[in-house]
Amino acid sequence: MAKSNAAVADETPPRVVTKPSAVTLHQLRIFWAVAQARSFTKASKLLDLAQPSLSQQISKLEEEVGAQLFNRNRNEMTPTDAGAFLLRKAEVILSSVEEALVGLEEFAAGTRGVLAIGALSSIARNLLPETMRLLAARFPDLELDIHETTPAEAVDLLYGRRLNVAMLATDSAAASGTSFHETKICTDPYVLAVPRGIDLSRVHDVERDLAPEQRAIINSTIQFNFGNQHKKRIEDWYQHVLPHYRVVAQSRTYEVALSMVQEGLGVAVLPALTAAIGPGRTFDVDLYRTTLPDREIVAMMPSQYARVEPFASFIEVLQEAGKRAKLPPIKPLPPLLKAL
Repeated sequence: MAKSNAAVADETPPRVVTKPSAVTLHQLRIFWAVAQARSFTKASKLLDLAQPSLSQQISKLEEEVGAQLFNRNRNEMTPTDAGAFLLRKAEVILSSVEEALVGLEEFAAGTRGVLAIGALSSIARNLLPETMRLLAARFPDLELDIHETTPAEAVDLLYGRRLNVAMLATDSAAASGTSFHETKICTDPYVLAVPRGIDLSRVHDVERDLAPEQRAIINSTIQFNFGNQHKKRIEDWYQHVLPHYRVVAQSRTYEVALSMVQEGLGVAVLPALTAAIGPGRTFDVDLYRTTLPDREIVAMMPSQYARVEPFASFIEVLQEAGKRAKLPPIKPLPPLLKAL
């Protein structure tokens, strides 16, 4: 017997009405920053937002998606499986938004695109002028907002989305353990900066082959505070080369250290590029090659920027500027160091 129309209607499955998602871009940016920083405290400083606000937004996001996004303990917040999944999707979403905003700037009358770059002064002054010249051919209205920062500060600003690109050395503590897209720019050898007039080309033993005044200068070191790992490596190197050395000054910039060497107050181990002031101009010191591994300079950026313009073009011309960068004159490895 055929079923009535009413019976057929009763068997029709009910239409499922899904609740529109209330997840916001603001929440995704907060989630991304917390996932990178691994703590509310650090993410709060990076985003310049109150910690309770961040915690509240993450809780709302977890409630909205119906899953726990972080494993919480006293010292660290790590993404759960659901959090790791959302992190991958969030990077795609945020990348698309960044790409759209950059594209819209080209249509907005009277506006200029701005690229925020962070780097040590020595890297910025030797690589960015040529980079700007090359980039201007592609993006004549692009403006660079240059921040002279320490490596740790640059990475923090990247996490907080206050920088688009950070330029730093891979041997800095700040470069280790990050999840940013990384591009090699150039290689910079470590050298021993010595005051002019002290010739190390025939020195095998500082105590035996140098006059007392010169010996005192060579045994006086100016060290650059650049993270515990780097500092220990340099101290171990000094211990092998100059067992009678003493630290006469510590500096937070290579420029200050070089100024002290230039005035005959001691010696310093530093990357060769830091001694270059500009094209054809250097600090008035002699640079000797050392046995320390070269410094690798890289550009770091959030992975979602890697294929978006003008970021992709900036990295491309930055690499070209790195190839063209000229190191100051470096003297050969002195006999004093050949035994290492």
